[in-house]
Amino acid sequence: MNYSAGGYIEAWCTKCKLELGHTIIAMVENVPDRVKCNTCNGEHNFRVKPSEKLLTKLKSPVRKIKVREANYNDLLTRLTGGDLSGARQYSMKENFKKDEIVSHPSFGIGIISSVIHDNKMEILFKDGPRLLIRNQA
Repeated sequence: MNYSAGGYIEAWCTKCKLELGHTIIAMVENVPDRVKCNTCNGEHNFRVKPSEKLLTKLKSPVRKIKVREANYNDLLTRLTGGDLSGARQYSMKENFKKDEIVSHPSFGIGIISSVIHDNKMEILFKDGPRLLIRNQA
C-alpha cells in the first residue's frame, strides 16, 4: 500500500496501548516514520502492534508493584501487629537495627530490611526499598 504524509494508517499507540487510527506526520524512504494518534493526539514513532508476549512484559511492572505492596503490608502487620505508634522518627544521626519500624518525613513508614556497614541501611517503604544513611555524627 502507498502511504504519504497526512494519510491514515493503523498503528500501535504508545500512550493508549492500543492499535488505533493515526495520521502520518513524517515519512522516511516511503515508509511511515512519525505518526499522530487520532484518539489521544499523542505524537510518536510509527509502531506496529507488539506481540502478546511483549504486551505481557509491558504489563508486568504493575503486577510487581502490587506484589511488593502486599509483601510490605504483610511484613508491617507481622512486625507491629497493626500498631505503628512505636515507629521511630528517622534521623541520619541515629543508630537503627534490622526489622525496626521508622517514620520518614518524605517516604512514610518503613521497615529496616538490612544494615549495611556502620553507616548505611536499606529500608523497605511502600513504594520500594531505599538506601539511607545512619550513625552520622
